Amino acid sequence: MISQNINNDSYVNINLNTQKSKNVFDFINSNEKIKILNSLNEVLNIHKSQNNNLIFIYSAPKVGSTSIVSSLRMFCSDKYDIIHIHDEEMLRVLAHVDGITINEVILYNKFLGKNIYVIDIYRSPIERKISTFFEKIGTFHFNDNDQNVNKYNVNKIINRFNNIFPFIGLGDHFMDKYNINLPEKFDFEKKYLLVETYGVKYIKLRLKDSHIWNSILSNIFSTNICIVKDYQSNNKPIKDIYNTFNSCYKIPENLLNDTMKCKYLNYYYSTEELKLYYDQWKNKSTIYVTPYTFEQYKFYEEITIENAHIDYIQIDHYMDEGCKCKACSIKRKEISLKLLNGKHISERIFHTEAKSELIQKRADKINRINNLISNIPKKNKQNKVPGMMNKL
Repeated sequence: MISQNINNDSYVNINLNTQKSKNVFDFINSNEKIKILNSLNEVLNIHKSQNNNLIFIYSAPKVGSTSIVSSLRMFCSDKYDIIHIHDEEMLRVLAHVDGITINEVILYNKFLGKNIYVIDIYRSPIERKISTFFEKIGTFHFNDNDQNVNKYNVNKIINRFNNIFPFIGLGDHFMDKYNINLPEKFDFEKKYLLVETYGVKYIKLRLKDSHIWNSILSNIFSTNICIVKDYQSNNKPIKDIYNTFNSCYKIPENLLNDTMKCKYLNYYYSTEELKLYYDQWKNKSTIYVTPYTFEQYKFYEEITIENAHIDYIQIDHYMDEGCKCKACSIKRKEISLKLLNGKHISERIFHTEAKSELIQKRADKINRINNLISNIPKKNKQNKVPGMMNKL
């Protein structure tokens, strides 16, 4: 057992049983890194946590992570703090920090004695590539706003997508980023992986199993969780061209064959699932095309970035922003009950709106009480008048 002194007044203990564990925490010996990690905890609002439990949704974009974030915030906010992050670029944007990895943020909080889960999701490669491509189709790929791109000829969209197909939607955080020992194979019976390393619990889900995520996550976190659908492409400004693309896109055979060699796909899909996936796309395949080479794609990327003039800003990203004030907590409870009762929900939990709604409800309640009080004498008077008239 090793005891560390942080900021002179905070003592934490952590059990480092193995040499591997000792090495992974070596970065905490740097006082400069500790200062940066403390500041990152402030930026990520971890320092405000009333709980000792953290869930990091640390995944690649466009794999269904936003739905997980909103669902966990909706049903677990009283027990867990949920942090959503994709990569170190987000740390640079949010906190202007370089030289710190997300793994270090996670392990530092474990070092501080927190109970930590980390969740990643695997999405089938072709679908992920399509979703990734459409996420920035206007601001990045065509240097135009999404409303205009929505009116483009779909063949123009397909041609661009095929050209850059090999270079979008790459990598897998669970394999490439987490620095954990990978199980020999995916658990096709449970439909998820849970690997504990350095005291951190790493969870791997598959988007294809999202229909049972509520059961999986409810079991893991011992809380009744209902999965909400959030931030879907078919609800965005480019939904028309997105839906048209999906209905008529046929994948070139060479791109399909290359996709089926993907090491991630072959790990997360069983033999039967691989065959079904191949047959599904084989029925929607077409003749070979020649995509960009790596050099051509790098040139494409440089020109695209240079020409970009529209900022890409995500708004209304989550159904639940995660605020834990009284107004948001009340709103969260109302919506979660509706979801558990099977109702379709389009409401979102934004602090300013929840606060205004709570103030309005309180004002309405006061008005109703005042009306009841003011109506009591009137009713008494009305009751007495008919009696007096009868006597006359």
